[in-house]
Amino acid sequence: MIEHHQGYTAVKRHGRNSFRPIGKHPFKIIHNARAVKYDLIQQFEDSTGIILPSGVKSNLCTQAAPFLGKQLAVMELQIKRKITHENYN
Repeated sequence: MIEHHQGYTAVKRHGRNSFRPIGKHPFKIIHNARAVKYDLIQQFEDSTGIILPSGVKSNLCTQAAPFLGKQLAVMELQIKRKITHENYN
């Protein structure tokens, strides 16, 4: 699960041994790797406009994160090549 928060992420030294928050900045709290993988797949679907079947999503989520990123990048590159090839024919 990924939670979006608005909280203090930057601090400023105040005095010799104390720090004070200087501003609120958005950040995410990640509770498990599967949520990160689903978020990455969701971003891929949004950028390409292609909805992947749930079986493909669950299969991709079993991959290691670096391998998953490479697979999605290759898929997006292949989609772009196919689209540009179809436009020229």
